[in-house]
Amino acid sequence: MNTFANIGLWLPLCAGICAYAADAQIYPARPVRLVIPFSPGGGSDIVGRLIAPNLTQLAGQQFVVDNRPGGNTVIGAGLVANAPGDGYTLLLANANFSINAALFKKLPYDPLRDFVPVAPIANVANVVVVNPSLGVDSLAGLIALAKAKPGALNFASPGAGTSSHLAGTLLQASAHIDVAMIPYKGAGPAMTDLIGGQAHLAIAAMATVLPYARAGRLRPLAVTTAKRSTLMPNLPTVAESGFPGYEVNNWFGMLASRGTPPVVVQRLHALVDQVVRDTSVQEKMALQGTEPFTASSAQFAAFVRTEIAVWTRLASQFNLQAE
Repeated sequence: MNTFANIGLWLPLCAGICAYAADAQIYPARPVRLVIPFSPGGGSDIVGRLIAPNLTQLAGQQFVVDNRPGGNTVIGAGLVANAPGDGYTLLLANANFSINAALFKKLPYDPLRDFVPVAPIANVANVVVVNPSLGVDSLAGLIALAKAKPGALNFASPGAGTSSHLAGTLLQASAHIDVAMIPYKGAGPAMTDLIGGQAHLAIAAMATVLPYARAGRLRPLAVTTAKRSTLMPNLPTVAESGFPGYEVNNWFGMLASRGTPPVVVQRLHALVDQVVRDTSVQEKMALQGTEPFTASSAQFAAFVRTEIAVWTRLASQFNLQAE
């Protein structure tokens, strides 16, 4: 046996393993960009800015929030999809990531091929909410008003094709009401007009709604999840309010670009998981209307695939499509 020949065969493999190990040891060696595909003020922005300082502290390098709104998150997601697979450009994804895969015939990226699911971060209930001046205090009251005035009410959504928009579309279909949909560039602008009375109702992440509800500036009517939220346990679900089977979930998680080394993904997962499990972070999440969501990278990847399949089925069922 030629020992030197065998050594020659092993050297490239050893070099690759050593490079991966070095990646894990030094990552991150410079600031990391966390792309949030929404404008400031919405649920994604709240979650991203909540975890970024803790990630910075743990990693010893700054995690910089970069808001890239537009295209129903397609612009921000496309930016990350085209970034080098080195773990230095990350996506703060939410349910819109899986919704887009179901609604758009063509995307500038492949949702499954071009991203590596790193870690989940939080679950957030969507809330049906109205301006108090509308004079309704229940979902049944809102539906009755919409039926009495078809086309007169308008619905502020953070963007066409978002989970909030689709939650409203499904509610309209289930309740047989006619409400005008007004798309905004994010939840922040939508909430501004809703509070100002330019819009009548919305379905928004609890993280966005909660501060305004507590201040009496908005009136929550129901949550879109299958179960009541522990954050507002007295608020009924849409299903409880007369629409059995209605359920729309929202989630937040971190994705990396395709090609990111597994050891870097493991390092990122460990950082995110540690932050999400921190009791002080969980207390802040509760105050801002979010609940922690933890799982392995593999479990999170399976979750994303399942979400895409669920939304694909719903899109087909209700003939939903984005251009």
